[in-house]
Amino acid sequence: AGGTEQFRFGSNPIPGGSKNLVMNGAMTVNQRGISALALDGANQYTVDRWRVEEATSAGAIQVNKSTTVPAGAGFASSLHIDVTTADTSLAAGDYVLIYQTIEAQNLQHLAYGNAAAKTLSLSFWVRSPKSGTHAVALFSGDGSRHYIREYTVTSADTYEYITVTFPGDASGTINNDTGAGFDVYFPLVTGSTYQNTADTWAAGQDWSTSSAVNCMDNAANNFYLTGVQLEVGSVATDFAHEDYGTTLHKCKRYFERWSFPAVKYIATAFVYSTGLAVASLFCEVVKRAAPTISIVSATGGDFLTSGGFRAWTNASFDDITLEGGRIALSDSGSGLSADGATAARVDANNHIDFSAEL
Repeated sequence: AGGTEQFRFGSNPIPGGSKNLVMNGAMTVNQRGISALALDGANQYTVDRWRVEEATSAGAIQVNKSTTVPAGAGFASSLHIDVTTADTSLAAGDYVLIYQTIEAQNLQHLAYGNAAAKTLSLSFWVRSPKSGTHAVALFSGDGSRHYIREYTVTSADTYEYITVTFPGDASGTINNDTGAGFDVYFPLVTGSTYQNTADTWAAGQDWSTSSAVNCMDNAANNFYLTGVQLEVGSVATDFAHEDYGTTLHKCKRYFERWSFPAVKYIATAFVYSTGLAVASLFCEVVKRAAPTISIVSATGGDFLTSGGFRAWTNASFDDITLEGGRIALSDSGSGLSADGATAARVDANNHIDFSAEL
């Protein structure tokens, strides 16, 4: 992405459909390139569409995309949580979560708020450092309601295939918009503040029960997750594997990174004045909302002047729409020719991000 040719799509042409309401459940797409991401009191996106949040009084974790996967299950990647600092005495507000937020308009067929609200089946492969009771949860932000299910890990440090069901919420609300429909949570630990009763739709945002194990109790602990599928129906079916390009295209509705391992032209820019040039940058995929656009280094490139290439001194973005935005490149040295054109390029190992995450 990010070459001199810019492509615009009027829609998101995802081939066919998928029974899986979760995106990137096989943890294959990793546009941010996460590797050894340290989290201590932080909430960050990791592999595409998956967020990890660490909020413990004593613990810390490291996150990466892993090749440790269940043998013979057909997966090549997993999301790995490595406990780097243990939390053996939980405060009430402590928690560590893996979760994905699903866009509300993609959930209208679930008929929440109606007697015909549909049952969902959640299936996944998990390798936990602890045997015993674990939890998963759905949270609907529009109605501020949650449903917790417990599951049992039989053997620690061994991949197991888990399936649970969630009844439809006849009293729930999922707005028909581009906001958050509901979150799918995999807690590694939760303090008492976020614990509640399992197997019922209830008000508020809780993620686990008091019976669940503490996966943060030892710095040697490792937690792996892959093959996550959420589908309509009371019986979990085989994982809906997608080709990489289809999954990547879906993920780019929410986040798109243009990476530049070498110096590369990104656009032809119009020169407004001797110190300012502007160019339009169009996303490959139309975004869910007007994205936040950022460049890894505001001084990470240059443009062509009559005297050769000259580094810009600042890059900023405006006129942002669902399709992209305008990059404004400043040159304090006034080396440009007003009302002309220039070729803008970025330095090696730079990148531009378009983020419209939920």
